[in-house]
Amino acid sequence: MARGVVDGKAPACRPRCSLVRRVDTVSEDTIPKEFLDPEGDGEIQDPELGFETTSDRLRSLWAPWMCREGGGRFASPSFFGKGIGGVPAPAVDAYRALEAALKAHGYEAQSRWAYNCRMISGSNKRSLHSGGIAVDIDPKENPFTKGDPYSGKLTREQVAAVLAIKNAKGRSVWSWGGSWRRPDRMHFQLDQGPDGVDVDWSTVPGGSALAGPKVGAPETSKTTQEEEGNVLSNGAKGKAVAFFQNRLLAWNEEALPKWGADGDFGDETIEWVRRFQTDAGLEPNGAIDGVTAALLQGQSSS
Repeated sequence: MARGVVDGKAPACRPRCSLVRRVDTVSEDTIPKEFLDPEGDGEIQDPELGFETTSDRLRSLWAPWMCREGGGRFASPSFFGKGIGGVPAPAVDAYRALEAALKAHGYEAQSRWAYNCRMISGSNKRSLHSGGIAVDIDPKENPFTKGDPYSGKLTREQVAAVLAIKNAKGRSVWSWGGSWRRPDRMHFQLDQGPDGVDVDWSTVPGGSALAGPKVGAPETSKTTQEEEGNVLSNGAKGKAVAFFQNRLLAWNEEALPKWGADGDFGDETIEWVRRFQTDAGLEPNGAIDGVTAALLQGQSSS
């Protein structure tokens, strides 16, 4: 079956439909010129965890996503209103939290980019950008130069808000290149592996509005086993279902034409979840599991 076709029908998709999709290739022609300079990737010593550097640890944890060679799923969420070349699907919420923290303290990014399959300058190691787990923001205003880390556009308060983002275990989700010996002010990178980027939205400014209901909330009619597995599927009912139906409508305003966001996970919802999953490069099983939920929560009607 051709990609984007479900049950013999192609989804009606407007331009914003492509905000979440599988990204197969990104050429240097696509990457903004200011992000092609390979300098600026930090290698922080991390011997206590059995790795030479923190970046070695992260390269190991995110190996399936490095340069799209290991089968890791990518998504392309909007970040400050534009795509950034692709990020790992499990990290979509982490990028949403990063944007929210900066915006809450008055930062508006004009230039930003994440994915770039390349080596670190002067080394045989891949940049963390090769896995989409690092993002550079406004390189001209936040330069990679010696001196005061806060001499660029980013303020102490804005950086502190990002570093305050924690996961469910209370660990920092992001680290900042400005803290390196030679400050890379533009650079933020994930500080956890795929299993550690589950954002604690209480640590994010305005996070309660971004979090949405937990998938598999008790008010669904599915079995306890399915609820504990964080899956919404055929027969589920309630606010959690309605929340994700509204996210489908944000993705494509022509979705769910018959019943809309009625809080009932029936045949129409299954069909449109499959269409969304196909567009995102996921297995179109029609159920809202953890990855599908994370991608849907990244959808906005604005």
